[in-house]
Parts: sequence; C-alpha cells; structure tokens
Amino acid sequence: MLDNTEACSIWLATHILPHEGHIRAWLRRYGDIEADDIIHEAYVVMAQADHAAVANPRAYFASVCRNLVMQHYRRARVVPVTSLALMQADSVADATPSVERVVHARQEMRFLEKTIARLPARCRDIFILRRARGLSQKECAAQLNISENVVEKQLARALVFLSNAYSDSDREMTVDEERRPRLAHSRKRQP
Repeated sequence: MLDNTEACSIWLATHILPHEGHIRAWLRRYGDIEADDIIHEAYVVMAQADHAAVANPRAYFASVCRNLVMQHYRRARVVPVTSLALMQADSVADATPSVERVVHARQEMRFLEKTIARLPARCRDIFILRRARGLSQKECAAQLNISENVVEKQLARALVFLSNAYSDSDREMTVDEERRPRLAHSRKRQP
C-alpha cells in the first residue's frame, strides 16, 4: 500500500506535470516573474491539497499559479502596469468542456442514435457507412452490392429524414445555434 507522500507524488506526476509546459509558457508572459519560483511554490501548495477534490487538475494548477502571481504582485513595491493588464485580461484557457456542454452533447448523441435507429434498414446502413465510417459512395455500393445511384438516393433520403426529425423535435437550441445568423428567407413572417 502506498503511503500519502508516494500517492501525492504519483498524483502530481500523472495529473499536474503534463501541464507544466503550458503553465510555464503562460508565466513567461510576465517578464518580472520568475516562473521557476512560481512553479515550485505551486507544487508545494498542491502537495498539501486534497487531491480527491480536484476535478480538473489543469485548471487547478493554473488557478494556483495565478493566485501565486497575484500574491507576488501584492507584496511587490513596484508593479509594472503591463503586468497588471496581463493579469486582468489573461487567464489560462481550460480546454475541458463545461458540464452543461457535456450533458447537451450526450443528449444530442442519444437523439441522433434514436433517430438513426428509426431509418429503414438499407437507408440506415448506407448512412452509417457513408457518414460514420467515411466510406466513399463507390466503396459503400461495392460493400452492399448495390449501385452507386441507390447509395446516393438512400443517403439523400436519410438526410431528409434526419433533417425533418431535427426540425420536428422540441429540443432547445444550443447557445451556438442561437448566435448563428439566420438567412432572411428562412425567417417566418409575422402577421
């Protein structure tokens, strides 16, 4: 069984160390900060933390470093204006999608899976081969032993079916869909 120090070292090595290069690059933007000192202090802080409570190690590492940079500037007698502007405007972007986006994506996938399952068998097979597996029209026709013309027509049928299913559903629009500009001819006229 691992003692607490070994478990902490393993956690830091597997969850934090891979992000050190990104954090160092971010810290280099601050010319008056010694990146090595901030990284070292961050490891000390993180070694004392409850690792089980850390859901996103990269964001946690970035947050600890940002707080340490802020402490450095609070203690400094003279702080360059450019550094303060960087601190205010800069943040290490978290590549992890939000919980809401993950849930929405899963709901979209379930809706799509159910809709594809409702397609007629041949239409469904062609759609999966062409869109999911990326086969060409010719490869799809050869695999199913049908003409390319049938593949083309069945794929068009599947796309129309899916389009109608999406337009008939009462799902909420995503934020991205709400921001997307609409074409003038697609707007419904108000009476």
